[in-house]
Amino acid sequence: MPAAYAVDANVILRLVLGDETDLSAKAKAAFAAAESGAVTLECDPVNLAEAVWVLTSHYKVAPGDIADALLPLVKMRELCLPEKGRYVRALELYGQGQLRFGDACACATAETASQGRLLSFDRALSRVPGIDRVETLPPSSPQ
Repeated sequence: MPAAYAVDANVILRLVLGDETDLSAKAKAAFAAAESGAVTLECDPVNLAEAVWVLTSHYKVAPGDIADALLPLVKMRELCLPEKGRYVRALELYGQGQLRFGDACACATAETASQGRLLSFDRALSRVPGIDRVETLPPSSPQ
């Protein structure tokens, strides 16, 4: 069994941006090692969200470009991410350019965990296909 390493958002950023020669090379080598099966990389969803946030806010990268850059990484078999399918879907939704990443994650969670039902005060989420946004829960069934 290959050794596992948790991967921080800054490693993902250096890989995607390629902006710091030494660090970008180290990030590329780490992901190449994972692709070869020498190691596995563990990514917490918060680190994925941090990478998206930094790319959006600091580097002003467009959502579609962020999704294009991150989806191949997230889909790597050797990258372990809890609820991976959910975050793949969130990146797909985010990449369409209509939602913030947090909202895309909420919609992806609704799709995968609650048959599309989403408790939210954000009325714009009602326009997402497959999402049944509510602001109040229905009355409980009698016990």
